[in-house]
Amino acid sequence: MQIYTKNERAVIWIDIFDFLTTKKQGDILALFDEPKDVFEQFESSFDKLKNYLTKEQFDKMCYALNSQFLDAHILELESQNVKVLTYVSDGYPKFFENLDDEPIIFYYKGDVSLLNSVCVGIVGTRKPTIYGKQVTEKFSKVLALNNVTIVSGLADGVDSIAHSGALSVGGKTIAVMGSGFNCIYPKRNFELEKQIEQTGLVITEYKPNIEPAQWHYPVRNRIIAGLSKAVVITEASLKSGTMHTKDYCLEYGIDIFAVPGEVTSFTSSGANALIKNGQAEMALCPEDILDKLNVLNAYKPQVKNLQLSFEEQIIFNAIDGEMHFDEIQMKTKLDTKTLLTLLTTMELNGIIKKLAGNYYCKN
Repeated sequence: MQIYTKNERAVIWIDIFDFLTTKKQGDILALFDEPKDVFEQFESSFDKLKNYLTKEQFDKMCYALNSQFLDAHILELESQNVKVLTYVSDGYPKFFENLDDEPIIFYYKGDVSLLNSVCVGIVGTRKPTIYGKQVTEKFSKVLALNNVTIVSGLADGVDSIAHSGALSVGGKTIAVMGSGFNCIYPKRNFELEKQIEQTGLVITEYKPNIEPAQWHYPVRNRIIAGLSKAVVITEASLKSGTMHTKDYCLEYGIDIFAVPGEVTSFTSSGANALIKNGQAEMALCPEDILDKLNVLNAYKPQVKNLQLSFEEQIIFNAIDGEMHFDEIQMKTKLDTKTLLTLLTTMELNGIIKKLAGNYYCKN
């Protein structure tokens, strides 16, 4: 059995009881000098616990107040290959230590040292457009190739693409779940979760048999924000759950980047609004994030083997130095919508680079 300190064991014990909310757990722990004192002094402390526990709840906890009960619980976790990191454990992310809503416990599988690596969150809609899928894949791959750990929530859409993009280039990724390990959601991501366990990290605040619940996901998003040096929103509507992550970033002082989309696109309305109101920096390419984080951009896209379409070749031949969109359109004589679509595709493939002011150059 894995060895935990007395303080860690006390935190594991207090998390056994489903009738305790995270806030109540924190309130109870705050009543004692150290977590281990909860375990050692609990039976004689009803007077100071009665504001947080009913007599029935107190009696239930007293019944389970023994090392054998706790050992059996830890062995059950180990039988499922689940390990535990608490707020008093070595390796606990220091960022959370100063938060009022710090997670007191993480259940995890994989490489827990990634919690203290350079992390960037990538989040967005569960129903991305083709554009959103391409942008998310490009950002996750390039960032992962530059030794940035990609953090996301294992949900459908942008989350899954971000995780898969990092894995596809041999990079690292952290999945933050809103349920326990025996209740992976969505179920279609079961294999993806197993892949992340092997080379990355999967973490959750919830014990293995806890089912997903709608209110878990906004709470889960504070962990994505707290682990990240920056968060990138690749495609999201105004009412997307991604906005919860944005709110946590603003509260915590985490840099937010948003990828702009078409002004008529519903799925980009949230990202565009964040850029417009100054809550997010515009990200036109992964290098924008790498530059802000001062991370060496060692990776350069390899484009020499790409097959260009006839119209893409016309555009490529037309670009001379840094050229404005209008100049490119004059030379290629392509209509606005077609040219914009082709330029976006070429940028995502690393053929050209978009610059400030709607200028483009060859990569």
